[in-house]
Amino acid sequence: MPIIDWTPQGSLGWYHKRAGIPTASQFDQVLTPKQEKLSEARHKYACRLIAARLLNWQEDTLDKIDHIQAGKDNEPIAVARLELIHDIATQPVGFITTNDGRFGASPDRVVMSGERVQNTIEVKCPTIPTQFEYLLLGHAAAYRCQVQGQLWIAEADKAIFLSYNSRTPDYMVETGRDEPFIKKLSDALEQFSDELEALMEKAKKLGIYQAFQELATPVDATFAPEDTAALARFAEPSESMET
Repeated sequence: MPIIDWTPQGSLGWYHKRAGIPTASQFDQVLTPKQEKLSEARHKYACRLIAARLLNWQEDTLDKIDHIQAGKDNEPIAVARLELIHDIATQPVGFITTNDGRFGASPDRVVMSGERVQNTIEVKCPTIPTQFEYLLLGHAAAYRCQVQGQLWIAEADKAIFLSYNSRTPDYMVETGRDEPFIKKLSDALEQFSDELEALMEKAKKLGIYQAFQELATPVDATFAPEDTAALARFAEPSESMET
């Protein structure tokens, strides 16, 4: 059974929960969605995860936050439309992991059936050109690993992808479980997990690391006063640590 955490996405607690864990949004760095082969990018992804584990390094930047803020502002409207038109009740979720905690996913929302995740939901509120790309060209290849990864981790039946822009028709796709692809993805992730742990052990043997004192959200790190030493991107190094 998956482990569901309801810590709000974007909060410091959420960043702590997912730090150093391979997440569904990056699974295309492990398995190529079209060729269905191990990606050459997976080792670079492993290095980013190890940096998060050893140094409290935070990958997100305020530039990214600014870029998606308008979409976040429109997300409640999109969710309300989805719930009304399709007569479903959704709820926000924090971080869902496999039972062993090695892999995780953060769908925007979920539809629950008792204590079980029935559907995962991704909500996008993109720019007009991107909305037309979805409407006219679709999104399946780009999000295949993420969608099937979410279904695998959450053990859900269906994924709903909704893209909303107030000036265009909605774009919505429902995707069921693709068991053959999920098997290939899970096998690739198992191999990646072994490689990640081997690289982690190699990194720890190389010497002493000076970790940032504390993980911080991108907003906190960017707007922190210069004399605030507790935030990851601006902190003085903490006492030496190896793990």
